[in-house]
Amino acid sequence: MGGTMALFCLSLLISIIGSNAAGEFSVLHSPESLKFSGSSKVGESLLKEIFSACFGLSVEENSDWNGLSIVDPFNTPEAIVEVYIEGVSGLGNAAHLDAKNYPLVVDEYEPDTFAEIRHRLKQRFTNGGNILVDVKLSEPGEFQSYSEVFGNVAPLKVTKQSLQHLKLNVEEDYQFLAELEALKAFINKVQSGAVSPDNIVDFYNFRFRSLHALSDFHGPKSLQAKEAKKLLGEALEDLSKAFVKAYDGSVLVTAVTTDVAHTRRAVRAAIEPRDEVTQDDDAYSADYAAIFNIILWFGVVFTFTLVAIVYAIMDMDPGRDSIIYRMTNTRMKKDN
Repeated sequence: MGGTMALFCLSLLISIIGSNAAGEFSVLHSPESLKFSGSSKVGESLLKEIFSACFGLSVEENSDWNGLSIVDPFNTPEAIVEVYIEGVSGLGNAAHLDAKNYPLVVDEYEPDTFAEIRHRLKQRFTNGGNILVDVKLSEPGEFQSYSEVFGNVAPLKVTKQSLQHLKLNVEEDYQFLAELEALKAFINKVQSGAVSPDNIVDFYNFRFRSLHALSDFHGPKSLQAKEAKKLLGEALEDLSKAFVKAYDGSVLVTAVTTDVAHTRRAVRAAIEPRDEVTQDDDAYSADYAAIFNIILWFGVVFTFTLVAIVYAIMDMDPGRDSIIYRMTNTRMKKDN
């Protein structure tokens, strides 16, 4: 019973997250062998299946989503590029992206599309040779790990540029601009010929995190947020053009936006009351994950067990032989 209740609670939690989080799956460029049509919603958990189908790999999860058609299964894209943007439900019209957009349903907690695609490609192509890049743009110290693919990658210096509303002396603005310059550095590398087609499929994932904090600080409808989305949209256009040229058009370029981080933060704030004076806001115990799961699932199982017991007692037939019947019978016999 505990296992069933745990599964039910997990499904309920995912449903709550999905219903409170919006997102968008955007196709910036697709080769002629693929056709994206319609405007139906797509689950975030389905993205790994979509990318697998585009690569011609086996699909492990069936779905009735009809937004993708494989026009030419013998000419699948040689590369797929995904830009994952946290903290916003979409880039909106400010981005000026000529893209095919689909509403994204966040139906999976902490999905890792890159890890799953990497696993499937390694199973399929046992000889290796695939370029598998997972770039966290907020961590420039790790860029050298991609030097075999792109060469020496150093983020461009953050300058004032022609900014209208964003300011370098505002931490949230600066972090966004730093990530933007890091993305531009990779774009420059692709434009310079760092990658080229070799008949072996490749997968690139770029993770953009700072737009979340900027949107929270200034407001999602602020002039700063609109300018940030516009700048990021322009960078995505340049990224798409660079990869299309590098792979001679045989590339699928996508962007995924999701504001599920807001839901996660609200849930975490509700279940993690912490001492504001003695404990740092970003400090977590090493045992936090284990303790949290023990308390959470014990509470879930205990609550539903208690409800089941109460319901069973309420529906119980005491019968004529129960002590309740014998003590309340007005015709009880007396000993002579």
